[in-house]
Order: sequence, then C-alpha cells, then structure tokens
Amino acid sequence: MFRILLTVGLVALAAAAAANPDDFVFDVKPREVAPGETAVLHWSIKGAKEITIEASPESGAARGRLHPLGTFEGGSGSLEVKPAEDTTYIISCEGLTTYACASLTVRVRVKKR
Repeated sequence: MFRILLTVGLVALAAAAAANPDDFVFDVKPREVAPGETAVLHWSIKGAKEITIEASPESGAARGRLHPLGTFEGGSGSLEVKPAEDTTYIISCEGLTTYACASLTVRVRVKKR
C-alpha cells in the first residue's frame, strides 16, 4: 500500500505501522486513470497532527519538482487529484515526536490511435 521513504526521530510510528498496518495507510483509487479523470488519495495515520501532500510529475518540464497540494490538520482525510501524466504523490506527517513520509504513483493511460 505504501513505501516508507524516510523516518526520523523516534521510530514509534514506523514500528506501529509494521505491527499494525492500519496505523499508517496511504492509498489511491484508482491507481490508473485516463487524462483528466479523477483519482482519490486517502490517508489515515494514527498519531499524526499535520499531513502535507505534494505531487511530482514523472515527465516533462516539471519532472521531479515537488508541487504542494495542501496541508491538512489531523491524521485522516482524502483528496481528489486529476493528473495529466504519471505523477508521484508524497505524504509527509508530523506527530508529537515522529516524522514519516511515503509515496505512491498514479499512472495515466495514453489513448492509442
């Protein structure tokens, strides 16, 4: 469901996620869309005080650049996205003593002629 990229400080959140996967959920449905279609990012992170979501297109001039999509209070929520190209979404969260980050990618189908 997610890949942890970085955990700093106390690893309580990462350890809790390993012990109980429901403590750290970052998912998207559907994982593949046509250009202009909507995908919904969903997160639920036990103990998180603030969540930040960023997007990074995988091609074109903006490739590899992070674009902030929003900062959200609390540990759970959802966000609709409409990627024009394959895009990686990065979630960062802060709790009282932990920091965690994960990413997932939405693939955009290209219509064949």
